[in-house]
Amino acid sequence: MDNIIARTVSSIEERRNRILNGEINCIPTPFECFSEDFSGIQQGKYYLLSAHQKCGKTQLASFMFLFHPILYAYKHQDLISLKIFYYPLEETKERIVLRFMSYLLYTMSNFRIQVSSEDLLSVKEAVNGEILELLKSEEYQNILEFFNQCVEFRESSNPTGCYKDLRKYAEANGKIHKKKISYPDKVTGELVEQEVFDYYEPFNPKEYVLIIYDHLSLITQEQGMDLRQSMNKLSEYMVYLRNTFNYTPIVIHQQSSETQSLDAFKASKIRPTAMGLADSKYTSRD
Repeated sequence: MDNIIARTVSSIEERRNRILNGEINCIPTPFECFSEDFSGIQQGKYYLLSAHQKCGKTQLASFMFLFHPILYAYKHQDLISLKIFYYPLEETKERIVLRFMSYLLYTMSNFRIQVSSEDLLSVKEAVNGEILELLKSEEYQNILEFFNQCVEFRESSNPTGCYKDLRKYAEANGKIHKKKISYPDKVTGELVEQEVFDYYEPFNPKEYVLIIYDHLSLITQEQGMDLRQSMNKLSEYMVYLRNTFNYTPIVIHQQSSETQSLDAFKASKIRPTAMGLADSKYTSRD
């Protein structure tokens, strides 16, 4: 049996056995009512979130792909290992940590404590001392330290820089298997043998590697490329990382300003669409 066939059959069997043994094949969705449409975060799947400006794309992405997975992985460390590469082009990493603290306080208190990032920063009045004591408690500090271990904020904002970050991590945390192929030389016609990529084997099969890029229109352009070409290049890299290393890209992509115009509103055409993506439409295809 060909290796690819054998590996595929083996993968089907392994995934079946994981479910039978009470393990998981995805990070379960936080939206139980929508579980038929979104069962959860899978390894090797490309997710794209799109909406108009100031519609809460970052907040939704943070909840679905950062806060919920972190808390789930913390509570189920026997089932899953989590690594998140976050490229925060729109906000600072400190703001993201503050929002996670707000989420943590709300979730851990059974939805009783509602404290915004602004409240934590004592913008209008001093934050309640009990809130500060909670954040300093051992239980909260353990989760915050787990967040710190799982999440890496990266500063690379151009496509090639992101790709190099992630490929370097893949090479350090798995084995790239290669195979030999033969092809005729264009000039002499003689058979030339060459090693090419075959498949990737992670050292930890339970590790979920998530790549959050927020957001695509703020990308730093590659040398010799305009904005659209740079966006397409990043998406091309994300597809490669998904297909080669089984990584999970999450890209936030705004809708164009035309889809928010008065004419679009009158025509009831304000829902996000693939055609409404700003600056490039190709990410929806990827």
